[in-house]
Parts: sequence; structure tokens; C-alpha cells
Amino acid sequence: MWFKNLSLLRWEGDAVPAAGELAEAMASRRRPPCGPLESFSMGFVSPFGPEQEELLHGLAGFELLNLGQEKRILPPAVVAEHVHAQVQAIESETGRPPGKRRRRELAEQAMSELLPKAFVVRSSTSAYLDRQRRLLVVDSGSDKTAEAVAHELREALGSFPAKPLTTQTDPSALLTAWLAGEEPLPADFELGEECELRDPADTHTVIGARGHDLEAEEIREHLRNGKVVNRLGLVYDQRISVVIDAQLKLRKLKFLDLVLEKLDSDRQEAAAELDARFALMTHELARLFGRLDELFGFDG
Repeated sequence: MWFKNLSLLRWEGDAVPAAGELAEAMASRRRPPCGPLESFSMGFVSPFGPEQEELLHGLAGFELLNLGQEKRILPPAVVAEHVHAQVQAIESETGRPPGKRRRRELAEQAMSELLPKAFVVRSSTSAYLDRQRRLLVVDSGSDKTAEAVAHELREALGSFPAKPLTTQTDPSALLTAWLAGEEPLPADFELGEECELRDPADTHTVIGARGHDLEAEEIREHLRNGKVVNRLGLVYDQRISVVIDAQLKLRKLKFLDLVLEKLDSDRQEAAAELDARFALMTHELARLFGRLDELFGFDG
């Protein structure tokens, strides 16, 4: 269970109660089954699988949780086809097409008939709480998904004042300075092979480079012409490869051999395997977050 894309939200003060109280509150927001006439349901599920009871799993000062979703898949084209057949039947019987009001009623009837038969697709989003840094770490680069996790915690606790992490130093400005050679790249970081540049005056102008030498003259020329970094690939301490964006989201996160070789490949039990990976991942990310805090200055 390696996280791949990280959104970081920071909460204020003592917004998160002790683990036992938090787990009890989360139980009130356990994901319900998607009812026959419901298109969507959301709530907490166990990190160990949908059939397990444990919603919050703590280890080494971090707490793992999962937000689960169920969604009924009913393509609009299927509903439209069903309504069209009803409209044709009415027109054949009465000699004239039904009006707008009747068509709306037919569409509602179609949903009621078809929705209970639709396939249910399940998905989940992992996240964890870093209490020392007051960070909610969500395994998604989507603001909407990260906010959904925060929303469920807010509903469970009554209040959860968490906002996307902001920094004292503009990430884009510092990433640009590193790539342009205007500021020395910290000794424990090295450039990766991916970047995305944009024009501050025209956000639609984006230049991407992948599998590329980021110190190439072509990229330096774009920077001299006023482009700034929107995303930059970096390697931290030969342990983590990551693409950092202008909002300090961490994308394409990959743990390298120096980290992975610490895992016991003979470990058999699924729960023990999850614990080992979670402990290793959070330890390594804590080191990375500490450095990012030093470099960018986390607000709050």
C-alpha cells in the first residue's frame, strides 16, 4: 500500500481527538450500502478490507484510514433509450408525442426502474493522520477527493478545520530558481527527468518535458523567456522520487531501492505486510515533509 499522489491538508490546534474517540466518531460515518434507489454512497471503510470492522489503524504515531465509495453505473444513454421507447409507445397509442412534463415523468420512472438493476462499483481512497505535523495526508492529487476525506472527518467530529497546506515560500518560485540555477539545489535533492513549465501571463501555455535532461539549454532558454515551473521532478536523498507542483502536491511518488530493500520479503500475513509498508512509508515521508517544511516553510 504505497501512496502515489499526495494532497496535504493541515488542521488547526487540537482538532483531532485521541485515537479511541476518533475511531468511535468515525463509526458514525461508516459507509452504508448503496440503496436500490441511490446512485452513490460514501463513508469510512476499514483499511484491511470492506468486510473488516477496524476503521482507524494506528502505528508508530500515524493513523491510517480509508474513505470508501459505492456508485451505481447507469449510463445516461441507457436511460435515454428507455425513455425513447416509452415516448414512441405513447405516440403510437395517442397519435401525438408526450409533452415536456410527461417526458420528465418518464425519465424519473426510468431511473426508478433501472437504478436498482445497475452495477455497483466500489472504490476507496487511503489517507493518514500525521499528528506531529497536524497533517492529513490523502493519497490523491485531486482537491475534490482530498476535501471529501476532510468532509467526512468533519461530519464525524462535528468540526475539523483542515485546509490545503500553504507555505511561506511560493513553491513555484523556489522550484523555478532551482531549475534555473539561480538558487543551489539542496545537497540531499537531485533533479529528476520531468518538468512542466507555464507562462505566468497565459496559463494555457504549458511546456512539458519527460525523460529529459532538465539542465538542457532548451529548458534554460524557456526559463530565461519568463516561463516558471508548474511541476518539477526531484529525487530526495536517493530514497524517494517525486514530482512537486506549484501547490506543493506530491505526484508520481515512488519509493526507491534504498527504501524497499528494508522490507521483509518473507512476510506472509496481509495485516503484517500492511503494517510493515505503512510504517516504512510514513517514516520516509516524515523525513521528506520535514525537509519540505525547512525549505518552503509550512504555514500554521
